Amino acid sequence: MKLKRMPLFLLVLFLYNGGAFLGAASGASQWQSQLQTGEPYNKKSSTSKEHLKQISPFSPESNNLALDVGQVLLTGDYGRNYTDSIGYRLHYTYGVSDMFGFDASFGFSDHSDSSFSVVSLLTGLRTNLSWYDKIVPYVVFGLGFYKPSRIIAPGVTASPVEFGVHLGPGFDLELTKQLYFGAALTFHDIFGTVRQTVAGPMDFGGSFISFLLHIGATF
Repeated sequence: MKLKRMPLFLLVLFLYNGGAFLGAASGASQWQSQLQTGEPYNKKSSTSKEHLKQISPFSPESNNLALDVGQVLLTGDYGRNYTDSIGYRLHYTYGVSDMFGFDASFGFSDHSDSSFSVVSLLTGLRTNLSWYDKIVPYVVFGLGFYKPSRIIAPGVTASPVEFGVHLGPGFDLELTKQLYFGAALTFHDIFGTVRQTVAGPMDFGGSFISFLLHIGATF
């Protein structure tokens, strides 16, 4: 991992922890309100037993599968050498509790007429910041594997598997008890190392930002 990218990583990690703290504080306040009033929670106060039994998008024990499509914006060395493009992702989330969920995805984007492409397999922690009516804002932080592929000579492609992190905010809108729509802005940092290729030493590390819209189903 390049040292010059460490301050940026620490910054986004700090922002994530701050968002999770605010979500936890909001949940604690709602729980205290329930204890004082004796009234059960509705969707906005997301710890009622009735809500736990009713499966809806991102509720506890729910399975949520979505297709994401949107823009992939290359930054740093990637952005200087290749163009932005459309990206795709198959996205799964399991509701662990009202506040947290297990997040996993498989993504792909192709750039500069296939001169460069990225395949990703990611897992992470989803933190729901609040439940407001049918809207759920959240942040995701996770780790995973990236496979950046570069054409380094005619007929020669280098595609090592690298480790990286991702973090970003998003929101989901419940359309029905089984369907939802949303958007997410995610920063990705690939911890590449310098590798020897037929074209000489090459660093496959880099970063990019994805802005994806998604529609999904809950079961």
